[in-house]
Amino acid sequence: MPAQSPDPIVKSIQAGLLSWILPGAGHWLLGQRGMALVFFLAVSIPYWTGLAFGGILDSMNPRTNKWVFLAASGVGGYTLPCFVVSRTIETSVLSQAGLRTIPDPQRNPDEQKKFIAARAKYMAFFPESDVAQIYLATAGLLNVLTILDAIARAQTGGLPTFQRELQPVTEGEHVT
Repeated sequence: MPAQSPDPIVKSIQAGLLSWILPGAGHWLLGQRGMALVFFLAVSIPYWTGLAFGGILDSMNPRTNKWVFLAASGVGGYTLPCFVVSRTIETSVLSQAGLRTIPDPQRNPDEQKKFIAARAKYMAFFPESDVAQIYLATAGLLNVLTILDAIARAQTGGLPTFQRELQPVTEGEHVT
C-alpha cells in the first residue's frame, strides 16, 4: 500500500507553528534546509542582539512596552520564555525593594524611587534601549513573514508563489 501524502492543512499548521516556536523550523520540516538556516539566522541574530542591548526586564515586559512586546511575540519560542524570566526578575526586584506591587508614582513617589533604584541594574538606557526596540520588533515581524512563507510552501509542496503561478504562454496569447 503506497504511503499517503500528508494533508496540506495539517502540514501548513505544523510548519507555521514550528516557525513561530523556532525561526526556520517550519522550512526545515518541509525539507528546505538552506532556507531554514537563512531564516533562523536572519531572525535570531537581531532578536538576541536586541535583547542584549535592551535587557530582558524592560524589553520583554508588556507592562513597560506593550508594542515592542507584541511585535517581538512573532517569535513566540523566544519571547514567551523571556517574558517568564522578565516577570521573575521583576518579582525579585519588588521583593528587594520591600514592595508587593509596582508602586503608583502619583500616590507613592518614595516607593517609586525605591523600585526604580532596585531595577536600575537590569535596565538599558538611551540610546541602547531604542536600538533594542528596533531590533526586537524587526525580528518578530520578520518571523511573521517566515511563518507565512512556511505555511504557503506547505500548501504547495514547497514552491514559492512566483513559481506556482507561472504557466507557459502559447504563441499569439496575450499576457495580462
